[in-house]
Amino acid sequence: MNCFLGVMTVSKTAIAKLESLVRKLNAERHEHVNAIAEIDRVFEGLGLEPPRLKKRRGRPRRPKKSKTKSAKRRIGKRAKRRTFKTTAAELVLATIKKAGKNGATGADITKAWKAAKRSGNAYNTLGELTRAKKIRRKKAKGVRGSRYTLA
Repeated sequence: MNCFLGVMTVSKTAIAKLESLVRKLNAERHEHVNAIAEIDRVFEGLGLEPPRLKKRRGRPRRPKKSKTKSAKRRIGKRAKRRTFKTTAAELVLATIKKAGKNGATGADITKAWKAAKRSGNAYNTLGELTRAKKIRRKKAKGVRGSRYTLA
């Protein structure tokens, strides 16, 4: 499409293509209408009434989730948010302090975390304390993981 001084001009080939497409779609629609009429005649000849379709409005619905026993079990086992006497940061700092001057490994802190019956792991808290410069993280030599010391 070209636009010159507010007047739009459309090429003749584009109009011809559009007209051709509309004619083709109308012909297909006519075929489908005839096929539906033929189906209705067959139903009528058999003494049946064709099913009436409900009009759908809006977006299609999502399929319903299965309500199997395993799904119910999983929903029931979700951990509830709990509160503890000591905060996560206090627990981690106390574990590192208890370990002494060499500090504690990530595994030691995780073990203390699990012993306190906390869910998940302590790595988010370790990251926060490291960024706040309350603890230092050093790569452990010869083994996997890190060693944490007080800053």
